[in-house]
Amino acid sequence: MKPAAAVAAFVGAGVVVLLAAAGGGSPMVGVQRVGDRMKGQLGRFFSWAEVTASGAASRLGLDNTPPPEAQAALERLVAVVLDPLRSQLGRPIVVTSGYRSAAVNRAVSGSPTSQHMSGEAVDIKATGLSAEQLAGAIVRTGLPFDQVIWYAPERGGHVHLSYTEKRPNRREVLYAPAAGGYTRSAAS
Repeated sequence: MKPAAAVAAFVGAGVVVLLAAAGGGSPMVGVQRVGDRMKGQLGRFFSWAEVTASGAASRLGLDNTPPPEAQAALERLVAVVLDPLRSQLGRPIVVTSGYRSAAVNRAVSGSPTSQHMSGEAVDIKATGLSAEQLAGAIVRTGLPFDQVIWYAPERGGHVHLSYTEKRPNRREVLYAPAAGGYTRSAAS
């Protein structure tokens, strides 16, 4: 291991999670395969653990290992959208929900067509920004995205951000109000 790299092991809910911080260079430096799961850095600012962690999976004993196609989609999402967004914002971004297996998605009452299941979506928050402010900032960056949905505080106060390479991205911006449902938004 390079002297600049650090490995930390955290034990929680009976699971050991290894986080490797690569000291620059390729985002894949420091990545390890543990079983079918990738561990370590996924990009400059994000780790595999961050985009695949699931409280519901841990609590319910569900497997949340992304298949190879979802791993590839997560790599693209981080490289094309999340890392550039973090660089442009100049502040930390916290992934509150990333990849979800079909079982995890059902357990959290996710949409049956959720892009989380294909590795194309994350729910995020940014230090010091409301969901509305973060959504507007994402739109203003000009970065590609399929959907940006900002949720009222009563519904989590996060932003759903998706990106796909399966079809043209819609650049759809929606608001999820406290009362439920979704409305078109011009967040800017």
